[in-house]
Amino acid sequence: MEKFLKLNIAGSGADSGFKLIPINNIMEIKQESITVIQIFYQNIASAGIGGGGTLSGGGDGTIAALTQESMVQSLKITLASDAYDSFSWKNFLNDSIETAMTLSWQHPVFTPGAYPKSAASGNPPTTISSIVTGVKLAGIQS
Repeated sequence: MEKFLKLNIAGSGADSGFKLIPINNIMEIKQESITVIQIFYQNIASAGIGGGGTLSGGGDGTIAALTQESMVQSLKITLASDAYDSFSWKNFLNDSIETAMTLSWQHPVFTPGAYPKSAASGNPPTTISSIVTGVKLAGIQS
């Protein structure tokens, strides 16, 4: 059964409000900085590199080989303010995922409690300014 974290994107734009983040098949969570967290999922596809997924001719009647690379789905979470330390969000997400996975099948969505503290004063929680979905080469996870 698919499980999700329900995270709140602060602000008043079209992307603000709650967003469901799938937590099954997460391969790695990286806190790249105090404002950027990347979530990487297991391999999802292979794609042609340089040819857009098509075979290209060599001009002399030969066909160049199509290079295949594994791609992984990624989520980039950007915070509106600096986190308290460089591991707070990574630890927060890991703990939230662990809690969500222990819940019964009747609870596929888990809404974590207070977000990690901000660096500004250490007291108010940080907020999420955006969550962007994308894909990256499996070997380039940064």
